[in-house]
Amino acid sequence: MPKTNFHRAERSPELRTIVSLPEEVARIRDLAEAWIIRNIGKKGLFTYSINPYTGEKSEQNNELRQLMSSRTLANMSVANLSLRPVHRRNLSFIMNTWYREEGGIGYIEYDGKSKLGANAMLLRTLAASPHFEQFQSKASAAAEGILALQNADGSFRPWLKEPNYSFDAKYLLTFYSGEALVALLEYYIRTGLTRYFDEAVRSAEFYLEEYVRNIADNYYPAYVPWHTIAYRHLYELTKADKFAEAVFTLNDKLLELQDRSYRIGRFFNPATPQYGLPHASSDGVYTEGLAYAFEMAQRTGDEVRAGRYLDAIMLSLKNIASLQYREKLDESSLPFYAYRGAIRTNAEKNRWARIDNAQHTIDAIHALGNFLGSKQASTFEPGL
Repeated sequence: MPKTNFHRAERSPELRTIVSLPEEVARIRDLAEAWIIRNIGKKGLFTYSINPYTGEKSEQNNELRQLMSSRTLANMSVANLSLRPVHRRNLSFIMNTWYREEGGIGYIEYDGKSKLGANAMLLRTLAASPHFEQFQSKASAAAEGILALQNADGSFRPWLKEPNYSFDAKYLLTFYSGEALVALLEYYIRTGLTRYFDEAVRSAEFYLEEYVRNIADNYYPAYVPWHTIAYRHLYELTKADKFAEAVFTLNDKLLELQDRSYRIGRFFNPATPQYGLPHASSDGVYTEGLAYAFEMAQRTGDEVRAGRYLDAIMLSLKNIASLQYREKLDESSLPFYAYRGAIRTNAEKNRWARIDNAQHTIDAIHALGNFLGSKQASTFEPGL
């Protein structure tokens, strides 16, 4: 059981205000926020990816990344009332097109499949929504959908409805397991229903062993940010030192991936190509996880780590700023507003701007602003 039973996440009273969010960092966020809002179509779906140089819009899509952006939009609409109709349109598309419910189990079905990660992002979206009360029954069903994929030992299975092709469950769970943990904890924080806290703790114990204590055997950087956020929530709720220590173990390891010599700030090390190519989406989510690690270091009085993490965050955001489309491209057939604020995938050959490149960056900067004590907030209107 948690030591406190609260229903809204708040900054801990012992955290002092450090500094306000730097102006350049706020600019990255505001431009990215404005871009994702402009890229919601009439039906309520985000444009998945565009190439400003060629004017192409991708025919591909990914429901999990769409839902991550939906959760970001829900969070933005809490304080920005002008975004609520946009959020409602987006949520209506999701619930009318992808949502299914059977026997009290709610889930996302896309292309005949239902993945744990997408169901977790649905629950996060509903828990973050200012219209949560209208969707309580759907949120409850979605939470049960996540628990339907929980094994007796606390581990998860990646699919509610499996694909008709082979897959690597262990690899998928480096993403989905942490996403599911975060979703259950955010749902608990919103509702106070201790069943979901208890089940999250059970899963956390499994993954502390799998991903933290056995990090030498099982490390993969994709699990770091999601498990960092989950363990930060658990530390907030329990004050158990093991969760703070887990955050530090994971993020100290993650910093080995950050480029400090070539394209400074990105999360790519040519010595470990198995961890993937440079990608702005990865940069954004790693930066978000580091923001939570920074807060944990501040909270526990570890000034050395706090400084190290904040330095890594600022280097990453400087790199992301260099990938953001801010100037009109003479060669583009698209109007400037269609790509202004979008974030290209990397500085090499990939000029495509995917929705989650911006979404992860927005979430990272929101988290950083909260933990720095910044009072700044975006003021743009949807029509800009």
